[in-house]
Amino acid sequence: MDRLWSRSFILVGITNFLMFFSFYELLPVLPLYIFDKFHAGAGLAGLIISLYTIGALLCRPFAGFLVDTLARKPLYVCTYLFFTACFVGYAAASVLLVLAIARLIHGVAFGIASTSGNTIAIDVLPSSRRGEGIGYFGVTTNLAFATGPMTGMFLYDGKGAMAVFTLSVSLCIAGLFLLCFLRTKSKPRKPDARPVSLDRFFLTNAVPQFLNMIFIGCAYGPVTNYVALYAKEEGFGGTGFFYALIAIGLIISRVFTGRFIDRGYLTKLIGGGMALLAAAYFLFSLVHAPFAFFASAFFIGAGLGLVCPGYQTMCVNMARHDQRGTASSTYLSGWDTGIGIGILLGGPLAERFSYRAVFLTCAVLLVIATVFFIKKTAPHYLAHKLEN
Repeated sequence: MDRLWSRSFILVGITNFLMFFSFYELLPVLPLYIFDKFHAGAGLAGLIISLYTIGALLCRPFAGFLVDTLARKPLYVCTYLFFTACFVGYAAASVLLVLAIARLIHGVAFGIASTSGNTIAIDVLPSSRRGEGIGYFGVTTNLAFATGPMTGMFLYDGKGAMAVFTLSVSLCIAGLFLLCFLRTKSKPRKPDARPVSLDRFFLTNAVPQFLNMIFIGCAYGPVTNYVALYAKEEGFGGTGFFYALIAIGLIISRVFTGRFIDRGYLTKLIGGGMALLAAAYFLFSLVHAPFAFFASAFFIGAGLGLVCPGYQTMCVNMARHDQRGTASSTYLSGWDTGIGIGILLGGPLAERFSYRAVFLTCAVLLVIATVFFIKKTAPHYLAHKLEN
C-alpha cells in the first residue's frame, strides 16, 4: 500500500493546525477587543471583522493562479509570515483604520497560505490514498476549531487580549520553523507560453461543484455567527458545547470518509452527507428542545465531514496536475462565497422574522442543493473526472 504518513504530509498538517488554531482562538476575542479598546458599535465592529472574509474571498482565484505558477513552498512560507505579522498589527493598532487594514491583509494572507497548504498536502499524497489523506488533513482544521475558541476565551478572561495575540504569534513562528524542514518535489518549470485565461484562475470544469459549495457555505455561515443569539432566543445554554459537537462530528466522519472515497464511493458519500446536512438543519430549526439543539450540531459536523473532503477530491480529480492550486482555490472560493452570503443575508432575515426562520431557510437550501447534486453535479463529475 502506498505510504500516507510521510514526513512532508505530517509537517504540512501540523503547520496547518497551528495556522488555523491561531486564527480560531482570535475568533471570539476580536469583537470584545474592538468593543473594549476602541468602544466601537456593533455594526462597525462587524464590518471590520468581515474584512477578513472579504480579503480571503477576493484573493482566492489569484491564489490558485499563484500556487500553480510559483514554487509552492516559498509561497507558503512568505504568506504564512504575512499571516503571522498581522497578529502584531492587531496588538499595535492605535486607531480602527490600522486594525481594519491589518484585518484585510490578514484575510488575503490566509487565502493564499491556506490554498498553498492544501495544494502541498495534495502534492505529497499518493493518488491511491488521496481521499483518505484529504480527510486526515481536514482533521487538523477541525481540531483547531474544537480547541482554539475555548483557549482564546480562557486567555482573554484571565490575561487579556495581549496574551491571545502573543500565543498566536508564538504558534505561527513555530509553524514557520517547521516549514524549514518541509520537502516538496521540485519540478522544472518551462516558460509558460499559454495566454492568461479564466481556467488559470478558476476551474471551469467544476462549476457545479462550485455552486454546490456556495449552497453549503450559505447554510453554514449563519451557524458561525448567529447560533449564540439563536440559543439565547430559544432559551438554550452551552453554545461552546454546540461548536465542540460540530467539531467532534467533523473529525469522526472525516477519519472514515477518506477510505471510502478511495474505494469508489465518492458520489454516494457526498449525496448521503448532503441529505444528512439537510435533515440536521430541519431538526435544528423545527424541534425546540435542548437535546435536538445539540444532536443537530453533531449531525451538522458529520455531514460536513462527508461533503467537504468529497467536493475537494472532486475538484482535484477534475483538474490537470498543473491546476491543483486552481482546483483547491475553486473549492475554497465556493465555500467562502457561501459563508459570506449566509452571514450577509442571515442578519436582516433574522431581524425581519427570527433566527429559527434563518435556519429553516438554510434547510430548504440544502434540500435544493441535494437535488442539484443528484441531478447535475454527480453526473457532471463522472463525465469529466480525469483521475480515479
